[in-house]
Amino acid sequence: MEQVLIWPAQYPMLLKGLIEQNGAYILDAIEAWPNCQQMKDEQGVTTTILPPLFYLAWLRPLEPFEACYFQHIEDYDDKQRQYVNSVIQHIEENDTDQDELIKTLIQRLGQYSNIQAQVQEQSLSFVELLCDKHYEKTLIWLLEKGLKFSAKEIVSLWCNSSEATHSALLTHIDTCLLDRAATAKLATDSLLDGKQTFELLCTMCDKEEVTGLLEQALLFQLTQQQVKQSAIITLVTQGAKGTARDSCGRSAIMLAVENGFVSAVETMLPHHKVNELDESGRNLMHYAAASNSAAMIEMIFEHGDDPTLADIHGDTPYRVAMKNQALTSKQTFEQHGIIELSNEAKYQKIKTVHILYAFAAILLPLQLFLFFTDEVDEKAIATLVTTAASIAIFVFARRKRSNPLYPSSSTPWSLIGVNALAWLSIGVQVLFSVLVLIAVLSLQ
Repeated sequence: MEQVLIWPAQYPMLLKGLIEQNGAYILDAIEAWPNCQQMKDEQGVTTTILPPLFYLAWLRPLEPFEACYFQHIEDYDDKQRQYVNSVIQHIEENDTDQDELIKTLIQRLGQYSNIQAQVQEQSLSFVELLCDKHYEKTLIWLLEKGLKFSAKEIVSLWCNSSEATHSALLTHIDTCLLDRAATAKLATDSLLDGKQTFELLCTMCDKEEVTGLLEQALLFQLTQQQVKQSAIITLVTQGAKGTARDSCGRSAIMLAVENGFVSAVETMLPHHKVNELDESGRNLMHYAAASNSAAMIEMIFEHGDDPTLADIHGDTPYRVAMKNQALTSKQTFEQHGIIELSNEAKYQKIKTVHILYAFAAILLPLQLFLFFTDEVDEKAIATLVTTAASIAIFVFARRKRSNPLYPSSSTPWSLIGVNALAWLSIGVQVLFSVLVLIAVLSLQ
């Protein structure tokens, strides 16, 4: 749909009257100004006429190639167009401050017309137009004059202006609000959406309410896919402590740790207890492991969080590092003497130890077979060799089991039986070997 802005034929007279301070021209232009309205024709073209104030902010119609919501069309003749162009040329040649000029023209217009009535309920926001033009002096003057702005205009002004305009807005906040409640709500939504409206909110809400909003804004930012560290640091600087939690019980500081935002976490960390847990039983060290940041892990070590704590799924921070293939985190834990095996490696260790136990147990019937068969002549040697082999295998298995990396999880009854059988086998073999030695020595 095409949007067309009509520049009324009365505009050149109004401009002439304001520049020359001719009240007759100004009054004639205002009285003859067409009704401000929007009209849509059969082709879907919407034609708009705005109050005089808006045209003064532009000074002249924009060219078709200039970016604007409207296509600007003049409704005055060549002589009037020449006058407007000559005024613009004079302004440009004398390097006139357009912001100061617009402010002066609006001040003069305000002596003959109600400015507040001109800016209310229009299809285009006058405040947004001035912000787009960077007319800061004009905006500050309007605030000082007591002009009232809508909630959308106040938030837009705050988000798109300088510190000087912020200061003027805060100073005159009680006189410039059309709807305080609506403005506070919109500023809250903007804060949660990442815009820096915290200071504005502080002037309209009590401190406790704003603090809660700040925490929610921080959590919201950290749950976004493309979270910006600068936005997080700004919220933390404003006082956010990272205490708000999402539906999974993850606090904002946990998400900041996972993202590796060291500076932000360093500020928030003193406000949190050691080993705070989410609903999965994970502490900050689990999230530090996922960050793959050595600096973050060292910071959480200094905070005192347990680096060996397992969550409800049995995963320790070291295991989280391995699952996420976080090599830096894994190396940092190992530098602190923390190392664990994967599930596969644990299985292999348990499997190897109990296979050795089984071999030690099997050597007992082999020893008895070699002793009682007629095909073996050196029965004593065979007995001693099988006993020595069983003891060696059993000792080797015990050493592997005593390794610090050997899994400490409970062992199934079947494997406990293999272990007991190995002990029994070794005991019987040693006893049998002793009897054989005694018999051999007695025969000699």
